[in-house]
Amino acid sequence: MNNTEKNDSIYIKIQDWLSDYAKTSNKKQKKRLMNLIVVAMMPVVKKIANSIARRAEDPVEDLIQAGSIGLVKSIERYKPELCPKFRIYAGYLIVGEMQHYMRDKVSLIRVPREIIELTMRIKNFIRDLDEEEMDNMTNQKVAEALDVPVQKVYTAIDVDRRKKITSLDEIINIDGNKTSIGDLTPAYDYKEYSEQKDRQMEIDNIIKNLPAEYKEIVELFYYEDMKQTEIAEKLDINQMMVSRRLKKAFNYMYDIIKKHDME
Repeated sequence: MNNTEKNDSIYIKIQDWLSDYAKTSNKKQKKRLMNLIVVAMMPVVKKIANSIARRAEDPVEDLIQAGSIGLVKSIERYKPELCPKFRIYAGYLIVGEMQHYMRDKVSLIRVPREIIELTMRIKNFIRDLDEEEMDNMTNQKVAEALDVPVQKVYTAIDVDRRKKITSLDEIINIDGNKTSIGDLTPAYDYKEYSEQKDRQMEIDNIIKNLPAEYKEIVELFYYEDMKQTEIAEKLDINQMMVSRRLKKAFNYMYDIIKKHDME
C-alpha cells in the first residue's frame, strides 16, 4: 500500500462517518462524530493554514482556528451528491474562513491614503516595464524610481497582497456548481469561536482518555501534525504499523460513539 492509498483509507472512513452524521438525529452522537471527523481532518486544516501563513504573514494558530470553523461548517452542510469527495468541499470552506478572517482583520487596519496612492503608483510603474526589466526589478529599485523610502514600498506591496489573498469574490467550481468563496463563508462571530473552544476541549478529553497504544500515535497525528512517515521514524516502527494503529484508534473512537448512541 503506497502513501496515497494509506491517506485515502482515512478519507474513506471519513465519508462513512459523514454518512452516519447525516442519518442520525441523536445530538450527542452527532457531536461525537463531528469531533472524530475534526481529528481526522485536522492535518488538512494545518497544511492549508501553513501555506496561507507563509504568504500572508498571519499567525498560523489564528488561521487554524478560523479554518477549523470552516471545517465544522463543511461537515454540517456537506451533501455528497454535490461533491463526492468531502476533502475537496471542505477545502473550499476551510480556505474561505481563513480568507474571511484575514479580510476582517485587514478592515480593522486603517491604511493611510498615501500608501493607497503609492500602491497605484507602483502598479502603474510596473505595468510599463518590459519582461527583462521585470526580471531585474527589486523593491529598492522601485523605491528609487518613485523617490520614496523602500519601507513604504514594502508596506504598499504587503497591503495590496493581503487584499488579493483575502478576496471573497473568487469564483470556485464544485462539480459544475459555480459560487464565490464569499457565498460559502457567512460572517462568524464570538459564538462560533466559543463553540470551537468547547469542541477543542472535548477533543482533548477524548484523546487524553484513549488507551496508551492509541493515545501517542493520535497525539502525534493531531497535535504535532506529523505525517505517517514521520511518526514511523519517531516511534521506530514501519509506516504500515502507523497506518494500522491509526485505523484502529479511529475505529476505537467510532465504537465508543456507537455504544453511546442511545444516551
